Amino acid sequence: HILDINGITLNKKSLEVTTSDGSIMLPKKEFDLLFKFLSYPNIIFTKYQLMDEIWGVSNDSDDHTVNVHVNKLRNKFSSCDAFEIMTVRGLGFKAVLKK
Repeated sequence: HILDINGITLNKKSLEVTTSDGSIMLPKKEFDLLFKFLSYPNIIFTKYQLMDEIWGVSNDSDDHTVNVHVNKLRNKFSSCDAFEIMTVRGLGFKAVLKK
C-alpha cells in the first residue's frame, strides 16, 4: 500500500516515508500511526481508538503510549511543511495538512 498525500509518500511495505526533505524509515507502530492520521486528515482520533487499531484490543500498553509515539513523530517531522499532528484537547489527535 502506498499513500501519496500533499507531497508525502508513505510506503507500507518498506515502512518508508518520503518528503521533500528526503526519506525516513519508521518503526512499525509509528508508521501505522502516521499512515492512519494522513489517511484521514482533519479527523480526530481518540487515544483509545488509536490503541485499539494500532496496538490491538488485547494489549497491555496504556494510553500514554500513544502520546509517546505522537511526540516521536512530531520530532521526526518537525521540519516537514506538509502536515502537522495536532492535539485536540480533551478529544485526541488529528493530522492537519498545511498546503
